[in-house]
Amino acid sequence: MVVGIMGSPRRGGNSDVLLDQCLEGARDKGATTIKLVLRDLEIAPCQGCNRCLNTGECAVADGMREVHRALLQADAVVVASPIYFSGLTGQTKCMIDRCQSLWVRENLVGEKVEHPRKGAIILVGGDAKAVFRNAQSELKAFMKGIGISFRSELLVAGVDKAGEVRSREAEMRRAYEMGQELVRIAP
Repeated sequence: MVVGIMGSPRRGGNSDVLLDQCLEGARDKGATTIKLVLRDLEIAPCQGCNRCLNTGECAVADGMREVHRALLQADAVVVASPIYFSGLTGQTKCMIDRCQSLWVRENLVGEKVEHPRKGAIILVGGDAKAVFRNAQSELKAFMKGIGISFRSELLVAGVDKAGEVRSREAEMRRAYEMGQELVRIAP
């Protein structure tokens, strides 16, 4: 199963379009896909309560339970986000912070996911000189922390208008191919 996580607050935006293209590539290669749209899930920020430290279970009961389940069951995960001030959207950052319980499960409790998981990222910047470094670093650290092996990335700069990326054939093709590659390398 390939899980797509859409971190943009804007439906039909460039991150959303590229993620859909990636998931289509995975489906065309025979994979089951799930798309989680973070803005549509009620996800509270991490409360720093540390209740997860003993069990690896988050004490906050909200939309993150669906995200946690999907991340644990996935064979591959792709996270898509626009760049906001050289970083991730608030929705994406909130989701990452709430995965502290998965980090605990993986690294402290010893409940490692039995099957290997692969990961990819799609980042989109409106500015032609968009800086991706901060978002790349955070997403790679997130994946490593919860046991996902980072495999590929698609960085697209200079697209700001919603859906504008559809006219960029090379990026659309690369997103589609990324989905197919995730299926090829997934167990």
